[in-house]
Amino acid sequence: MRRGCAAARQGPPTGSPMPLVLYRITTALTICTWGLLVFGASVRVHGAGLACPDWPLCFGEVVPPIDLQVGLEFGHRVLAGLISLGFLGLGAALFRIRRALPAEVGTLWLLAAIVLGVQVVLGGLTVLELLAEWTVTSHLLAGNTFCLLLLLLALSLREASAPRTRAPVGLPVRAAAVALAIGVVSQLAMGGLVASSHAGLACGTFPSCNGAAWFPTFEGPVGLQVTHRLIGLLLLCVALSLVGLTRGRGPQGRLALVLLAVISVQATLGIANVLLGLPVEVTLLHSLGAAATVLVTGWLHHEIWRAPVAAELPTASLEGA
Repeated sequence: MRRGCAAARQGPPTGSPMPLVLYRITTALTICTWGLLVFGASVRVHGAGLACPDWPLCFGEVVPPIDLQVGLEFGHRVLAGLISLGFLGLGAALFRIRRALPAEVGTLWLLAAIVLGVQVVLGGLTVLELLAEWTVTSHLLAGNTFCLLLLLLALSLREASAPRTRAPVGLPVRAAAVALAIGVVSQLAMGGLVASSHAGLACGTFPSCNGAAWFPTFEGPVGLQVTHRLIGLLLLCVALSLVGLTRGRGPQGRLALVLLAVISVQATLGIANVLLGLPVEVTLLHSLGAAATVLVTGWLHHEIWRAPVAAELPTASLEGA
């Protein structure tokens, strides 16, 4: 009897299918959150960010009268609430089998919970502060961070159910990965500032800015647009370097190629956005691509930082060669 109680407290034994089931649930939550990010962009481009002028209610009601704009904003809130409930349910399931999981799973869930709490507050502030630039940009960053943490949690659960070894990576790969992460975060923040400050058409031509120089100034709305373009160019260069550094290295090499493709498509969408005057469809695809860039970058980091560092050849052996 005592042994049975002890076994129940210890959770599922090693090799239990439960981590794989939770991996699939977490993957579904990640995809839903990715969709929520695009839904949020749809709210913005349709000018529905203040369609519900109060928070957490909408016109003082739990379920308000619905038109297109109210439907977008209210639907965004409902979907966010459902994802939050699913995330809490996931946390309860993880807690039940915590002894069968690596510590990083609990850490990632806790970090995601903190970011989710911050995101909820920022969502309310975005409405109450009348779409201030800092709230819109912070809301975008927190939303993408939450989605990324869900992906990393899913990958950790998959690793718990099916561990695998990785080939060593060199320090240049890790250095390029760090540069990539800094660039992606900077570009995401800059994109949020461009959108929230209505600087999307501050430069109405490409590659020049309004038919003049490529980088005429780094001040004001034009400066935001120019900086956004410059960081995008640098990201392409870093992605190209990672493709070269990880060539033939299994998942790392494949993810680097996917990342290069995503960033290339994202750059094309950004150019099309300018030349076509910010059409809704292209803007939403650009938001989809931004979130995809964050997720693929996170996945690539997961592969790189789990691999051991390649040992450098001794000086003597180099001289002998």
